[in-house]
Amino acid sequence: MDTILVVDDESDIREVVRYALSREGFRVVEAEDGLDGLEKVSESDPAVVILDITMPRMNGIDFCLKLRQTSSTPIIFLSSKDDEQDRILGLTIGGDDYVSKPFSPKELVARVQAILRRQRQLADQVKSEADLADAPLEYGDIRIDVETLTVFYQDHVVDLTKTEFHILKTILSSPRKVHGKEDLMVRAVSDAVIDSHIRGIRAKFKVHGFNPIETKRGQGFRLASCD
Repeated sequence: MDTILVVDDESDIREVVRYALSREGFRVVEAEDGLDGLEKVSESDPAVVILDITMPRMNGIDFCLKLRQTSSTPIIFLSSKDDEQDRILGLTIGGDDYVSKPFSPKELVARVQAILRRQRQLADQVKSEADLADAPLEYGDIRIDVETLTVFYQDHVVDLTKTEFHILKTILSSPRKVHGKEDLMVRAVSDAVIDSHIRGIRAKFKVHGFNPIETKRGQGFRLASCD
């Protein structure tokens, strides 16, 4: 169950938001100003903060600035229609969304759900990319252990430099794609020296009787067939 922190000095606003969110299965924690809100953040670890701008003791802008020093928790600002400048400032300093008062509780809930959905999608994407980054790459008789930066051809270790390794890894990641030189300019390698690194890769595979990279004239390079 996701926890939503509602920070607003108006108790009736907090009650409306609490009721709407609770109906959708969220746990709601309330705070009456920014200082109270910061304490509740550390206690409850909310998934989203719904934040009023104009409050006593610590307003929403100062709360956002303070929170952003230590946390990327999404923030939805609640603002009056005449608070346009504060709303723009809030988004500039780290707010993720805003809803104008008077607001529709259903719209506010939808904004919360949309933010959480994006957070989950981003987390899944990061995890997928991390898993892919650590997974071995294989094509025919060539295998790359990404974690140890080791290249194998059949049962042989092919000793590549780090730049050669990254070039081959890029090509192997999409073996049928023709990679232009701009695709292969890793580690600040210039276009002019890509050909030299390709020759180095070929030379180190040549001792095992195989040329791993085809040149597509005027286009770039592609992994050679391993059939």
